Amino acid sequence: MRRKCYLPKSFEELKNLSDEKLQFYWDTFYTYPMIGHKAKLRPLWYAIQCELGRCRLPSKYITRLNRYASNPEKYIEHAHKNRYALSIGTLLTKKYKGKIYQVTVKGEQEYEWEGKIYPNLTVIASTISNCHVSGPAFFGLMERKNGKS
Repeated sequence: MRRKCYLPKSFEELKNLSDEKLQFYWDTFYTYPMIGHKAKLRPLWYAIQCELGRCRLPSKYITRLNRYASNPEKYIEHAHKNRYALSIGTLLTKKYKGKIYQVTVKGEQEYEWEGKIYPNLTVIASTISNCHVSGPAFFGLMERKNGKS
């Protein structure tokens, strides 16, 4: 059963709380122990927002938050992981509707096509195909579900 208490109204307010107060809030919303000030912040903020908004998070999101809380560095690294590694200067070639398109990798977030620089492959693929399409999939960089690329 949850205790009635004052809840922080912003993430900044939550971040500035003492370890004792943060532990109090953690014990209010969660039943398992958590070590580390930083690891508590994101799951606690979601729980507080939910409580303030009088809503409930679906259990699948609670499970994800609990996994994240157990090792946030691992999940942050995983969230920003690039699924394909392209070296600068790599030339991507795609034959589409009988025409050959070539894109040059200029940097981590820079791709050159027809003399213009684009921030990602999806913009280029969408322009070429004239519809929304995944850039990495369009240029054959994504693994297929059957394990082939």
